[in-house]
Amino acid sequence: MDNPDQDFLDEYKPLHVPHKYDAAASLQDNVVYALAQLEYATTPEVAAKLAEFDPQTAVETHQQNARNILEGLFNKGLIKGDDEQERQYNLSKILVPNSGKTDK
Repeated sequence: MDNPDQDFLDEYKPLHVPHKYDAAASLQDNVVYALAQLEYATTPEVAAKLAEFDPQTAVETHQQNARNILEGLFNKGLIKGDDEQERQYNLSKILVPNSGKTDK
């Protein structure tokens, strides 16, 4: 049975963060991996990190690819970013564990 919301679910599924850089992976996966390594970063910073992993590709190409991916993910609400002119993006990862307790 087809879910009538399948197109929406495909478009806005939770973001997958790869555990390593993989040249054969999708461009989005590699941009997200680079952002995860930096935690908080602007497009040029993500492009510079991508250039470390893939020095054969021109930095300008990395910048354009990173800008397209990051803006798209931000506009969908899948990543966060500030409102500065050069937006700083982040994955909104929880870095501090919950200190609460659960009932037995």
